[in-house]
Amino acid sequence: MIFDLKSGKRKRVVQVVFGFLAFIFFISFVGFGIGSDVSGGIFDAIGLGGNGSDEDIESTYEQQIDEAEKKLDSQPKDPNALNNLARYRFLAGQENLSFDEETGVATFTEETKSEWDQALDAWEKLTKDPPPKLDVQVASQMICAYVPPLPQCALQAPLDSINLTGAAATQELVAKQENDAASWAQLAQFYYFDGDVKAGDEAREEALSRADGNESKQLEQGLEQLRTEAEKFVKQQEEAAKAGESGEDAQLQNPFGGIGADTGGAGALPPAGAP
Repeated sequence: MIFDLKSGKRKRVVQVVFGFLAFIFFISFVGFGIGSDVSGGIFDAIGLGGNGSDEDIESTYEQQIDEAEKKLDSQPKDPNALNNLARYRFLAGQENLSFDEETGVATFTEETKSEWDQALDAWEKLTKDPPPKLDVQVASQMICAYVPPLPQCALQAPLDSINLTGAAATQELVAKQENDAASWAQLAQFYYFDGDVKAGDEAREEALSRADGNESKQLEQGLEQLRTEAEKFVKQQEEAAKAGESGEDAQLQNPFGGIGADTGGAGALPPAGAP
């Protein structure tokens, strides 16, 4: 909603805000242990770890994509087929990332975008009338497709690939299902920076009501700071829109080390099939 980057001022604002987001997301994903109970770390938690050779993975994905699509030809709303199609289109998109083994940087490609767009199309059909229980791993994959520069899925990707509204819609389903402090805090983050302060406050209260002890205090401070920064961001966006700047100035540098084709990367997805 707020990632209109035609203005140079907006580009500078986004750069500052994403630097702040990187810190906050780090707190919520590491400090509050999202994915920490899954063997292999956060990449395995969202299905991004290695799994055999590239050739074996690719053939498996093609087969499972075909099976899901054939099922949907006869039953367009089949939840298992839609879930599988979302999962394996996402993983097929991962296969198409450009990965530099020397620098450890993965770059978003047109092939990745095409596969992830199809993954999100299947996911949005599934969540239009969500099943009683979502596959949380697939939901996490879809959030990476919506917001590629997140720390747990950090890669070089253009800012116009970011869809906070879609990420928030998915995270809301996850939060209602998981019903823990970290899930609700993540939802508050998405809402705040998508400009929906009311929904962000509601998610924030849900998060705080489920946090205990030191976690509660740290979480409250982090979310309060995030809310303040988000309000400044939205205000600056509005001012930039009124100013009507042309946006012909400097290229946006990557606060995550993953946005923008000409900048270095601090974190990246592992290559598919990596040991």
